[in-house]
Amino acid sequence: MNGTCNCRERKTLLNEIGKIDFVLVELNLYLDTHPFDQQALTNIRHFQKMKKQLVQEYTENYGPLTRDCMNDNAHEWQWSLQDWPWEGGFY
Repeated sequence: MNGTCNCRERKTLLNEIGKIDFVLVELNLYLDTHPFDQQALTNIRHFQKMKKQLVQEYTENYGPLTRDCMNDNAHEWQWSLQDWPWEGGFY
């Protein structure tokens, strides 16, 4: 975490992660009924990779979005060190 907050960039990054999450849910539902659709499989892998990159970027700049994003080698509990939403953490 770099400690500085560019709120516009942070909101934009969260928005992009949300959009990709929506696409992943829809692709998952589609693949439940069309498990052999190669284009859909290619698309879901593409969007999973995009999400992973965006979540990594967010985590590096603003802290972990989920406990799964935390650095296992950190010497502090990063989850509690970031700004909470009521402290302006997501605005």
